[in-house]
Amino acid sequence: MDDKNALRQIKSGKVILEVWSGFQSKKMPTSSKYPNKKSGTVKVEIGGDMVQDQTTIAKSHISALKFLVENQVKIKEKILKSLLEKYRELQTSYGYEGRDKEELMPDASRESDFKALIRLSVVHLLNVEKDGLAYVGYEFDCTWDEEHGLGIMTHKDKIIDIDGADTSFLTWIAKKDLKSTQTNKDESKTKVSEVKNSFWSRFKNKLK
Repeated sequence: MDDKNALRQIKSGKVILEVWSGFQSKKMPTSSKYPNKKSGTVKVEIGGDMVQDQTTIAKSHISALKFLVENQVKIKEKILKSLLEKYRELQTSYGYEGRDKEELMPDASRESDFKALIRLSVVHLLNVEKDGLAYVGYEFDCTWDEEHGLGIMTHKDKIIDIDGADTSFLTWIAKKDLKSTQTNKDESKTKVSEVKNSFWSRFKNKLK
């Protein structure tokens, strides 16, 4: 996908992610919010929870959309793997038992089990970027929480956080990860500088 096609899809407010086609339970409502479960068509929104009078499409948004389309298989695999790891914790949090558990939040032993439990509805391109690519939030409808849904924050193919739907569009989550990355880089630079200084100090002492 080139920049022109990516921009066109962002402006249209829709993107086709074929890897997510077929993810939909009969228990989920059908509406304009979920355009086409078979084709994998989902909404694209800019800015997350940042209020904007006029939406501005940045280069980082275009680059992020290109990346997520071109790497959708890998990203889907990482999302489902991370969700499977988090799922038991979510089950405990919701506390479903008996028939409710069987219908709304049954046990999952493999990633394919989520195909009847979740449905991707919105891809959020946030106004926070790292390495030239915007953070991307994936908002899902899910059987176990019709009101709050499921949200996953990512950058490229890295999973940042998993929780309710708002996790997919909260700017502070992306900023927190960005700050953490910058802090780690600064610490690495400091350590490299300390090693260099220590080396030159020992070298100079040997010359004396």
